[in-house]
Amino acid sequence: MGWPAFVVAGPRAGPTGMETVMSTQTDKPQLGDEAIEKGSGKNWAEWVEVLDAWGAADKSHTEIARHVHELGVDEWWAQSVTVGYERIKGLRATGQQRDGSFEGSASKTFGVGIDRLSAAWINDSERDQWLEPGLLTMRTAQEGKSARFDIANDGGVLALYLADKGLDKSSVQLQVVKLASKDAADAFRETWKGRLADLAKHLKE
Repeated sequence: MGWPAFVVAGPRAGPTGMETVMSTQTDKPQLGDEAIEKGSGKNWAEWVEVLDAWGAADKSHTEIARHVHELGVDEWWAQSVTVGYERIKGLRATGQQRDGSFEGSASKTFGVGIDRLSAAWINDSERDQWLEPGLLTMRTAQEGKSARFDIANDGGVLALYLADKGLDKSSVQLQVVKLASKDAADAFRETWKGRLADLAKHLKE
């Protein structure tokens, strides 16, 4: 089953009263039906039905992600469901936030278990072995699940979500918001693709 076709147009008041820029056409979610159903328990048509009934189109990104998580979906997949829903409904263009700013993202799957991948991020001394020391300062962390870091030189806040992919396989999804332009979002993605490649090399040592 393909992703559902919905078309919305024109601006409207967002959940905070601010005018929300809405796309004049829908956008495909990053993940396909098979992948999202395997990871979250529902395909896109089912998620749209569930979230529409809840009134998600009038909620903020954070509220939607929290609601999906409360339905029993882990944080990594809750973020994927939320972003995909927002794209399907035309609430954001690819990489764009509901307030018109942009989101930078990057992800990678590694051939190690989730505990090993989590430690490479959360342990300061180990993180300094593959990432420029001092670049990230940890705010909060849930081992094996998620973490948030301040990026040095006012680079914003980096959120990461970990997913267990089975025996000796796990993945990380990175996200930073409130970027000023698509170029900034593209630069974030390219920079962190390189850093994730460095992490992969470290984990093989």
